[in-house]
Amino acid sequence: MAKRSGRIYFLDELRALALIGMIIYHAAYDLYAIFGLDFNFYSTGWDTLQMAVCCTFIIIAGISSRLTKNALKHGLVVFGAGMLMTLGTFFFMPDQIIWFGVLHFLGISMMIYYLIRKSVNKCSALIGAVFSFAAYLCFYGIQRGTILFGSVEVPSNLYFSKFLAIFGFPGGGFRSADYFPLLPWFFLFLFGCFIGKWFKERKIPDFMMNKHSDFLCSIGSNTLAIYIVHQPVIYGLLYAFFWVIEKGSAV
Repeated sequence: MAKRSGRIYFLDELRALALIGMIIYHAAYDLYAIFGLDFNFYSTGWDTLQMAVCCTFIIIAGISSRLTKNALKHGLVVFGAGMLMTLGTFFFMPDQIIWFGVLHFLGISMMIYYLIRKSVNKCSALIGAVFSFAAYLCFYGIQRGTILFGSVEVPSNLYFSKFLAIFGFPGGGFRSADYFPLLPWFFLFLFGCFIGKWFKERKIPDFMMNKHSDFLCSIGSNTLAIYIVHQPVIYGLLYAFFWVIEKGSAV
């Protein structure tokens, strides 16, 4: 086990586990949606995996934004990577185009945090974290037209334009294969920013500072690059696999 150092290896390892879960989920999605494999993809198990992966990524991104001095730069890089995903899907997978996915969302959230960081830093971490998480829960479902756990309907006239989809009001036939609007997800990101204070001040258990897996840490410190290339790699491998199966069965 590595000695205690300035780096919080737990975040790298947790990020890596989330990335592995995401790769498994996307491989299953490709098998179902693109290659037509018949299995119960839209089930509680797969939905739970997707939610766990997404929430983990977003919270860690919020924590990391609190730890870095370059949130604006990181936000621009991540948003740029999101635009690359848009261009890639537009030209090569138009049926699975991503207009505003998790990378777009994370990039913009990092930039917003950079603008409001002084106010966030002045707030109580505990109060801010509780408020942010409560707001996330309250606004969850807004893209389907309801808030407060489905008890309140959002005025339908807010869902009139594709351009409002970024805020959580998808309308006008908006469709994105990967979709993470600012509402409710920015509140979950903000939750990560608030609890990031404890990480920044190292008010965390010692095991979070220790390295438990070189493999996971290596993955976790290169998640953006892996995220960008993982879907083309998965698609290419699956395409090659089914091509071999088809050719073999034809012999």
